[in-house]
Amino acid sequence: MVEFLGWLTLGIGVGLVYGILALGIVLVFKGTKIINFAHPFMGLVTAFFAWWLTDRAAFLPFEQGTRPRFFVAAVLSLAVIGLNGYTLERSIFHKLRHTSRLTQLVATIAVGSGLLGLMVLLFQRGEAANENRRLPTLITWSFDIGNVTVTPAYIQIFLVVPVIAVGFYLFFQKTKFGIGVRASAENPDAARLLGISADRVSQFSWVTGSLLAGLAALLIVPISSLDVSSLSTGFLVRALAATLVGGLLSLPGAIVGGLVIGIVETMIKWQSSTPGLAELGIFAVVLGFLIFRPGGIFGKPEEVNDEAAFVPAVKQMPRRLRTHPVAPWFGRFWSVTVVLFLLGLSQVVGSATNGILIRVIAFAIVGVSLTVLMGFSGQISLGHWALAGVGAFATGNLITNLHWPFVLTVPAVVIIGVALSLLLGIPALRIKGLYLAVVTLGFALACEVYLFKGSFIAGATTGITVDGPQLGPLDLDDINGRGLFPFALACLLASIWVARNLAETRTGRAFFAARENERAAMVLGIDLRVYRLIAFAVSGGIAALGGMVFALNEGLISSANFATSTSLVLISMVVIGGLGSVEGAVLGAFVIWGLPELLHFANGWIVEIGTGVLLIIVITRAPAGLAGLLGWAKQEMVEDLVDASEREQVADGRSVPASS
Repeated sequence: MVEFLGWLTLGIGVGLVYGILALGIVLVFKGTKIINFAHPFMGLVTAFFAWWLTDRAAFLPFEQGTRPRFFVAAVLSLAVIGLNGYTLERSIFHKLRHTSRLTQLVATIAVGSGLLGLMVLLFQRGEAANENRRLPTLITWSFDIGNVTVTPAYIQIFLVVPVIAVGFYLFFQKTKFGIGVRASAENPDAARLLGISADRVSQFSWVTGSLLAGLAALLIVPISSLDVSSLSTGFLVRALAATLVGGLLSLPGAIVGGLVIGIVETMIKWQSSTPGLAELGIFAVVLGFLIFRPGGIFGKPEEVNDEAAFVPAVKQMPRRLRTHPVAPWFGRFWSVTVVLFLLGLSQVVGSATNGILIRVIAFAIVGVSLTVLMGFSGQISLGHWALAGVGAFATGNLITNLHWPFVLTVPAVVIIGVALSLLLGIPALRIKGLYLAVVTLGFALACEVYLFKGSFIAGATTGITVDGPQLGPLDLDDINGRGLFPFALACLLASIWVARNLAETRTGRAFFAARENERAAMVLGIDLRVYRLIAFAVSGGIAALGGMVFALNEGLISSANFATSTSLVLISMVVIGGLGSVEGAVLGAFVIWGLPELLHFANGWIVEIGTGVLLIIVITRAPAGLAGLLGWAKQEMVEDLVDASEREQVADGRSVPASS
């Protein structure tokens, strides 16, 4: 019993940190209706900056590494991150206030990606990546509960977080501006009529939320250590879990939700040392709450129509050009030309270049699957790379361990992807939009740290070897990749064919109707539940196929190949390419994954910063993405060909069809 109380105390301490981290997310959401996926990365910036000021900077008073120096560093780092929050609100999110929630969510992912890349660039390159960084505590004493030691870091949390919580309670209950922030969250229009500035509320929310993220990071780092992995995706999942368990609009609920997540995590670690089991438990808790109590402990399920309004269809060519015989001929000509060029290229380049191109194809296939789910049906998934991982490990197990014939392995992998996606899509029958995004993100983290490290599924941490078989004239295990490339390209073309044909069917039209307006779709008799499951199933099968191509190319796969952060990059990839276009998925994959490696600057920080910058540019300047630019170029060329054809007809004395 005493040992239980000791571990419970540690769980409460960790939960309080998750609580104030979630409090920042709730505050930003109440003030702006944006779920800030960059939130923990602001804490990451704060912690690294505080460490540098404490241990490295030469211009501050007091001796380096001492507690007085840390106190000054903490104040300065919090001031910097608060200014960063204000700058982000003014420069980016103020301009996105009237855009869709998906637009805003993707923008926060872009900011998070940029901040993560910046920290890797500044602090975790080369030998610095292995440096053991810690932050001191302002408390020096500790005590024991049985054989459990409550360290100064935990005592510091117990002293600081309640003060913060009480301060927030008094602010929102007793001050005029605090009451105004609450009123703005409940009814923005009524608050505006009462003279409450939406701009001031938004600025306050972003600045205060950033400060809370920074404070949470400064409190959690002394418990473990400071590195990118500890304060990035895992920190984000825990914060979102606490937010949804407590209630998306409830400030007290954020603290309570944090306590629930912290206690669950700590108790699982007490009972089992199995890596990743705590993350699996968190995923189960979140899934249970969202299915049986979607509003969380203190909240109510938010009634929103979460359509993917960010999906701007690539502008169609004028009818005069679309109906002219030149247009389909032009499209087929360029498609065949590109395919033949790529096939020829793969036969003359070396193994390194072919490996890069096949990897791009694998990501492009997964991008096509995301286009079906998000671009066509409007469902948000932040865990699609985990579905590709399922396909990859299924391939490895069927080929290496069970020795299945390859002709049976391919459809089996697709079926496995479909089946798992249907299970993952079941929550979509009750939850949607941002809630569903959190579930899929939690699924991806649970796969990365637990399922993909299990000996049964993934051969433990060593991974599984995947030897490509002989497929007719194609040797899929050829070291030069000249046999695998045509197979990978065929899988991509098949995925594009499925997606395009699906879009032309009744099912595709139902997807689009539900995406644009769910209520109107229901009035038309469209069963949203059925079509959501169909979207998940088709998308999951295609994603698993992409995972198969990835596994065959890598040869050895492990959990390290399927980081949760990659799922977020995939979102960026399809948006940069053009979310509503299957061609956009291919273009995005080449720009994000292909160009950096082909040009030999594929450092993680370059990809992360570059992806963030590109994503912000697309969101604010070119919503249709690269596919929109490609469509414009195609229209210009088709128009020139059509004009030339019509001039030739006039010269020959033939009639020209009237323009529509």
